[in-house]
Amino acid sequence: MQGQRGRNERRAGVFLDMAHLILGIAIVIFAVLSFISPEGNRMLFPLVFLLAALLNGIRGIFELKTCARDKKRFRLGIFQLLLGAGLGLLGVLSAVSLWFHG
Repeated sequence: MQGQRGRNERRAGVFLDMAHLILGIAIVIFAVLSFISPEGNRMLFPLVFLLAALLNGIRGIFELKTCARDKKRFRLGIFQLLLGAGLGLLGVLSAVSLWFHG
């Protein structure tokens, strides 16, 4: 049974690495584009927040699933989820602000 759990954790770790890589590149590209031409790419700014929220949410869920009985990792997972929720809220508020005032 331990071998199966180890394999699943490795597979989840590979998924987490790929999510970090893909979302990180997308965040950087969207952030650069939104600062180069702010008027033309206004909706990319909330998207940066939403992608960062997604990345933090994925990290938090990963930490909670793999923490076992480690309280430090459990607290880290909760913190990541709260940070993701905060970033998601900022992204939604930014999008609504641009939608109504843009």
